[in-house]
Amino acid sequence: MAGVRGEIPNLTFGDVLKRYAREVSAKKKGARWEAVRLEAVGRDRIAAVKLRQFGPSHVADWRERRLQDVSGASVRREWNLLSHVCTFAVREWSWLKVNPFKGLSRPPDSRPRDRTATEGELERLLALASPALRRVIRFAVETGMRASEIASNPPVKGRVATLYDTKNGTSREVPLSAAALEAWREDFGLTAGSISALFAGLCDEAGIKGLTFHDLKHTAATRLAKKLSPLELAKMIGHRDLKMLLNVYYKADMEEVAKKL
Repeated sequence: MAGVRGEIPNLTFGDVLKRYAREVSAKKKGARWEAVRLEAVGRDRIAAVKLRQFGPSHVADWRERRLQDVSGASVRREWNLLSHVCTFAVREWSWLKVNPFKGLSRPPDSRPRDRTATEGELERLLALASPALRRVIRFAVETGMRASEIASNPPVKGRVATLYDTKNGTSREVPLSAAALEAWREDFGLTAGSISALFAGLCDEAGIKGLTFHDLKHTAATRLAKKLSPLELAKMIGHRDLKMLLNVYYKADMEEVAKKL
């Protein structure tokens, strides 16, 4: 094989994406997300570029085109994945001599979302939601759990739910309020994908713009911050970085803060 002889094989970047999806992504926790992203890039014109000609100019062209369609944060996530694909192709398969992503300017970070649901929006959503989705929304606002964490149907003992499979790879215990306990049952009956999709459809039905299910985590953090210390909040929400917790997930009401002065 050309790679074994130190030669770049007569293949395309699309061939690299397919092999990476089959041999590497399939073994990861985020296999589904990577598979979807790699398949999408495989339909882009960058996938047709021959590896022997593949260089920074093709990456720059892809970056600028993607920035016209999605946010900088989305392009950065895809950039990280594709750069790792290329690094793997260099080190493991000898299909590339160098990683063409290296040395190029990455898209700038987007401003973090600070959208939270208002009381009025929550009332409208709960009034229109199906019984199952209503329970999920209430549980999310009370606990700050992500859709994937709720869909895992965490076991509850007493007033504590235990998450064994979290985003950062560690388990965590989440204390439950009386309202959270009322919403919880042994099985929510919804997948993470269906929760996000149903919530988006519900927002459209309610005429609510710019709200995602993940924004309920921001909503929960802002509510819980009135009751918990920063360390307690960080532990419950699952953030080790207090700065990130304050900047991204906690949106303080300065009118309420002013009343304390």
